[in-house]
Amino acid sequence: SMGQKKIPALNFIDTDDAAVSNKDIPKGKALLLLYFRSDCDHCEHTAQQLKTAAAGYPVTIWMVSTEPIPTLRTFEDMMGLYDIANLKVMQDHTQSMHRWFEFTKLPFIVLFDKNGKQLKIFDELPTAATVKKILSGK
Repeated sequence: SMGQKKIPALNFIDTDDAAVSNKDIPKGKALLLLYFRSDCDHCEHTAQQLKTAAAGYPVTIWMVSTEPIPTLRTFEDMMGLYDIANLKVMQDHTQSMHRWFEFTKLPFIVLFDKNGKQLKIFDELPTAATVKKILSGK
């Protein structure tokens, strides 16, 4: 069998300079992990979609980038992402996303279920309906 990929040990810093790790994923919630750069048009478009759509996703959404915190704060501000309950913008300060995953295009998006099992990789934002379908095993 193809061993199921498990979620790696995530360590990020949010835009309030607080450390965030796997234990900060709300209990019983799936995670949509999104790697981006603020200067990528496609990423900006994705952020715009999430501003209005994030609340409809049955998951925690973590948007991470290796860029400096001030850059990420500006992006979060400009995109109106700050007060979305299930979304966080964070710095991948250890640059580990590139060690764990192979990707060439941005944004890079990966969905983990509530048990930390990797379900699917996307190269563009899946709809909330698509995510719901995947999580329900359909």
